Amino acid sequence: MSTEIIEVKKDSYLFLQGDSADAMYIIKTGEIGLFIADYLVEKMVSRVGPGELIGEMSLFDQLTRSASAKALSHTQVVVLPYDKLREDLVKMPEWVQVAMKTMTMKIRSANNVVLNRQGNR
Repeated sequence: MSTEIIEVKKDSYLFLQGDSADAMYIIKTGEIGLFIADYLVEKMVSRVGPGELIGEMSLFDQLTRSASAKALSHTQVVVLPYDKLREDLVKMPEWVQVAMKTMTMKIRSANNVVLNRQGNR
């Protein structure tokens, strides 16, 4: 698979919560903050840096982005398009596919808990 590297300037968004998804990303340089938000509150739930992966959840559950990804510094990311990854995913044992989808659902649920707790303060 050929890879594309893109630059994300500090304070720019790689993707937004609620966007449809077509790729996941490996952080090559820099740092990305992952933010979840409701109408009133935005909360950073994670910081990721070189060698870490983001944007993988939608590959497994085909839902929209669960968080926004914002560059905390000038960042380079390697783009991994879902269409190529899905070709490999269908070759994996069914239990692996179910496990990944289950973990994804648990993370989405945890994000909702974080937002609800923040909103009640």
